[in-house]
Amino acid sequence: MTALAEDKQWIESLGNEADFPMAASTLVYQGSIVGLNTSGYARPFVIGDKFAGITLEGRNNSSGSNGDLNVCCLRGKFYLEASLSGVALTDAVIEAPVYAQDSGTLSLRSGFRIGKVVAYLSSGKALVEFDTNPQFNVLAETVAFGDFTDVDATGYIDFSNSIPEGSLVLGWQADVKTGFTGNTTAVVQVGESGNVDRFSAKPDSSCVAADVVGTAAAAVSANQGYLASAVTPRVTVTGADDFSSITAGEMDIKILYIPALRV
Repeated sequence: MTALAEDKQWIESLGNEADFPMAASTLVYQGSIVGLNTSGYARPFVIGDKFAGITLEGRNNSSGSNGDLNVCCLRGKFYLEASLSGVALTDAVIEAPVYAQDSGTLSLRSGFRIGKVVAYLSSGKALVEFDTNPQFNVLAETVAFGDFTDVDATGYIDFSNSIPEGSLVLGWQADVKTGFTGNTTAVVQVGESGNVDRFSAKPDSSCVAADVVGTAAAAVSANQGYLASAVTPRVTVTGADDFSSITAGEMDIKILYIPALRV
């Protein structure tokens, strides 16, 4: 190491735009939500990517190799008008999270969180604050009782997407839209196959009625929250007796985690 012994010139960047090298055989349309794959190359966003930003210009690297072209994205915190089905004034008041499901679809209920509602504009329109550098990530999916696999008193469903290797799961929240009724009790846990309460320090969160419930991940001392490999979350609902007694139920499961740190 050498301490600075003379004046040094820094190049200042005042914009909130950045160029990212594109993945091979990739076409990014203007207005696309852009993600970075595990190798760091930009492509149309898919869940599992790091959110890179939103591009205001299209680039076509369909015939190119990794890094042949760059795509310029808005990054950091920025504000854009967005189409959001079902958005209401109350969503702006509570700064409802906004999730990306792919390169062109935003949702208030499921996907990978990339921002929040900050103003209601009109039916189906909102001002969204996007953030490419959040303090933690959120992966959300909507699960309904009809999609669960019945195993005696319990039913389970696996997420469509996984949480990446190296992540630290902090906990989860369930926004129960329709109670899991038909049985005297119903409790929800989140974990993985073979360890259904891995992310559930509190094992008895009720989902029998519409409510918002949740818990931190299981004890850190047991190393339950750190993912040595990618994990597909499993949601388990347990009734008082046979799961087939449950006749209704739908909830949004939101898992909070810190992505892998490069230190």
